Amino acid sequence: MKLDFYISSLSSGGAEHVMTNLVKYFAAENYQVSLISYEKRPQFYSVDKRVNLVKYNNTEKNKAAEILLDLINTIRRLRRGKAEVAVSFLSRCNIMLIIAGLFSKTKIIVCDRNNLLKKYPKYVFKLSCFLYSFADAVVVQTHEIKKSYPKYLHKKIFVLENPLDFKEMQIQYEQGRLEVSLENTVKKSKTILSIGRLEKQKDFKTLIRAFKKVSCKFSDWELRIFGQGGMRKELEAYITRLNMEEKIKLCGVTHTPFFEMKRAEIFVLSSFYEGFPNVLCEAMHAGMACISTRCKCGPSEIIKNGENGYLVNIGDTLKLAERLEALMQDGIKRKRMGAKAEQSVEYLEINKVFLRWKEVIHKISRTC
Repeated sequence: MKLDFYISSLSSGGAEHVMTNLVKYFAAENYQVSLISYEKRPQFYSVDKRVNLVKYNNTEKNKAAEILLDLINTIRRLRRGKAEVAVSFLSRCNIMLIIAGLFSKTKIIVCDRNNLLKKYPKYVFKLSCFLYSFADAVVVQTHEIKKSYPKYLHKKIFVLENPLDFKEMQIQYEQGRLEVSLENTVKKSKTILSIGRLEKQKDFKTLIRAFKKVSCKFSDWELRIFGQGGMRKELEAYITRLNMEEKIKLCGVTHTPFFEMKRAEIFVLSSFYEGFPNVLCEAMHAGMACISTRCKCGPSEIIKNGENGYLVNIGDTLKLAERLEALMQDGIKRKRMGAKAEQSVEYLEINKVFLRWKEVIHKISRTC
């Protein structure tokens, strides 16, 4: 079977990570796989050599011209490539593939990574739903996201969570250990960790404020934030204004996030909204004590509050500080919560999730 996969870029994001793993899985299963990237941001993830990588690097100054060129390339690709099924990730690619699909017989599967109602105005959500009705299937990451869509789409919607590649994560751990010349098991340090794009969605300012509130009681702890993005300078200035430069570090991008998780004690996801956050699931697999905001979708389906992690309301600095303090002062609680967290994400093992992807693709390919 010939499969095409479409994505805006191969930059350092959760969707891009899942996509590169997904194409690797199908290539290993002897499918003819192509990955089409529109190259809107620099490439971060490598692509399996068995996958045919196609790059459309349209960077017109006129945005409308850029979108039109991308659409024309997609239509040509579908008509000439003759893939039986085409899969796209992220809203822009989804809409482009649906429109292009009207000019071919290829089955179209679109995949949204977030709750569109949280990300866009209501009229954009309604328009997206109308366009998604022309797709053969819609993949979402949580049951809450599925509920947010109108009922006329529900028959087309499949819930497939983000997978965890346990082997890849172990390789990351070993690579990180070698980079810092550690021979034996990594010792945990008194570190609070967060990983994500330095953008408004991630609400790092709330995390920074919460950490400042408890830092005077726990002078030997630090907060480390990994990621890059447009808010870096603003966050640096904010940290300086709070006189927290010695305790809070913006560490840039890491190629070994699982290693950083294994040597930190507490993980925090402070986002305004999420889909199914890879980074939270990875931190749970690392056995970390985790705190997340109670986003409408994603974290609330992963964490059982008080058992395998803590949930706090979005933007609630005081409650986040309270939960941080509870974990910082109690090593036994951290260890117990981390063990339960690790057990609770076993069902996300990559082969289990991708087997369900395979079932969906074959089901769609057989529909008339």
